Amino acid sequence: TVTSKLAAILVAFTNGRDYTLSELAMQTNLAVSTVHRLLSDLVRTSLIERPDGCTYRPGPTLRQLPYVVKLPTLRERAPFVVEDLAASLHTTARLGIVDGLEVAYVEKKPGPEPGTLFPNPARLPLHATAVGKVLLAFGSRSLVRVLGGGDLPRYTPRTVVGPIALEGELQRTRAHGFALANGELHVGSGSVAVPVFDVDGRSIAAIEVEVAPGRAAVEFAVPALLMAARCLRREITPAGHLGRVDERDDRTEVPAPLRLHA
Repeated sequence: TVTSKLAAILVAFTNGRDYTLSELAMQTNLAVSTVHRLLSDLVRTSLIERPDGCTYRPGPTLRQLPYVVKLPTLRERAPFVVEDLAASLHTTARLGIVDGLEVAYVEKKPGPEPGTLFPNPARLPLHATAVGKVLLAFGSRSLVRVLGGGDLPRYTPRTVVGPIALEGELQRTRAHGFALANGELHVGSGSVAVPVFDVDGRSIAAIEVEVAPGRAAVEFAVPALLMAARCLRREITPAGHLGRVDERDDRTEVPAPLRLHA
């Protein structure tokens, strides 16, 4: 087709050299007459130029074509992260972001059932979940003040509803680098979460997995969560900033886990 012949000619110039008519015909395996006709059209559009009347090279229009690499976004990559965590840890995994005074999240349960995608209507409370505590602890202080200034709903006897108790939970989360929840949203359920930072060290999301009560389960889950958070940050970071990400990760140690609340 004409399109494939034009493509063959343009691709030939990507090796950085100029061509005579016969050389380009040999390079593209096209007839000399065909190459001459197509090159004449390309010269008229400034995609190709013929500065000395003998050889052809990329013209100003072709050299100035912008090429912008579109980075994957957090919302695009989140479902893959939770899918990998659910498969490797054999438990339910979530990635959440702040949405008003709630957590918007995607979730993948273990097994063949597909996970959820952004956008979706699923929401979780900030104060009664591990993912929410991480978003509060490493996010905006104004959000903590707004949330703590109202009446927090109590979901179970373990739900932290007082502002002083909540601030204590957030301080422990900052100190240890992860948050725990044990029966605070649903009786008998437990979870652990870590933050996802951008290249500038700002918290942009949190990753959570459900765990059984006990130190061993937390110690097993936290390294996998930290690795997932670091990999996600690298995926959505521009190539020119990857060195800053590596330096930050080199300084990050796996925190010593806390025991779940008694």
